[in-house]
Amino acid sequence: MADRNYFVRLAVVLCMAGLACAAGLRCAVADTAVHKVGQVTWHPFKFVDQEIALVGYVLVREKDYVLFSDEPRGKVSAHDLPVSGAGFDQMELLKKYLIKGRFLDHGLAASNGNSYRLELTALPREAKP
Repeated sequence: MADRNYFVRLAVVLCMAGLACAAGLRCAVADTAVHKVGQVTWHPFKFVDQEIALVGYVLVREKDYVLFSDEPRGKVSAHDLPVSGAGFDQMELLKKYLIKGRFLDHGLAASNGNSYRLELTALPREAKP
């Protein structure tokens, strides 16, 4: 009987943890997915205040940030993501990078009108094209 109660309690705890994750609360398991820029900028509310990883290209260099895009060339749009923080100034135009940082909804007035940005929490790494 004691074994049965243990498994019932364990099932309840696991169920509650799953509900917390589904509700958008922080989960113990880290999100290790690497996203494309468009996945994040088209649905930004899902990522605000979260640590995320992105792959993409530096499209434009500005004084305090770079604009990060899914494409290495093309017109700048509001869905290109401003990236700032340690190491952004080392990123080169047209190169593909894997970057990690906190996705924020404030703190930068970007030239493309995007009010979101990624504040790097790790140095950018060059990715294979």
